[in-house]
Amino acid sequence: MSKKVWIVTGGSKGLGLDLTKALLNNGQQVITTSRDSKSLIQKVGPESASFLPISLSLTNETDIKKVVKRAVEKFGRIDVLVNNAGYMVAGAVEDLTDKEVRACFDINVFGTLNMMRAVTPIMRKQSSGYIINTSSIAGLYAGAFESAYAGTKFAINGITQAFAEEVKPFGIHVINSAPGFLRTEFLSEDSYRMSHTISAPYKKSIEERLGFAATMNGAQPGDPEKVATLYMEIVEMEEPPLELMVGSDAYALALNMANKKIQTTEKYKKLSESVDFI
Repeated sequence: MSKKVWIVTGGSKGLGLDLTKALLNNGQQVITTSRDSKSLIQKVGPESASFLPISLSLTNETDIKKVVKRAVEKFGRIDVLVNNAGYMVAGAVEDLTDKEVRACFDINVFGTLNMMRAVTPIMRKQSSGYIINTSSIAGLYAGAFESAYAGTKFAINGITQAFAEEVKPFGIHVINSAPGFLRTEFLSEDSYRMSHTISAPYKKSIEERLGFAATMNGAQPGDPEKVATLYMEIVEMEEPPLELMVGSDAYALALNMANKKIQTTEKYKKLSESVDFI
């Protein structure tokens, strides 16, 4: 594959860490961000001719601009942005606080938007670039107690679709990646965060949900190292997909949800048409 300059957010663990390692092993030049670069450096290594580990708050646009500027100063260009950073907050809508929901949207949605805004002018000048936004199967189907997280991923779907149309004339490709369950730390107690409050009416159902997450953790079907290989393949394509289901579970769910949507739309066709002028 050709050598490219990549920015990967949320790279101190999970898919971001695996992607960073795979890119470096394949001779790519990588800027990886994390809230705490010390952890990233411990796991990958210090700054080098091909690697720039750097601390970054995705809610701070001034810091983001500084990181992007430093990346260009070091490597001369930016070819690929992978908006990977994100986290889960689970809980009943009735229990989730405004602060908890907004914090999740700040990272998953507004952090993604902040990064897109920062790199787009550079890619426009280059007349080339790839931006991979991380959605999820939660952006296809919103399960109980995942309203906040699923809401962020449904938002990413719409943002990516619109943005792709805006920047297509400039040679910038935007891909909406929707992973299924990947064998990372995402379902661990440190990453699968619960709302501060769990009220009595929902306690039993949430305990069952947590039990499912614990059972699934370590048995997820998706291999994050293969996702890294997939991303490297995508950015070599002249016409990459706008939306890509990542994993057999994501593929199966997408088909199932699409078929159900068609059936439901047809079922209520008369109601839909009843508001038209005759």
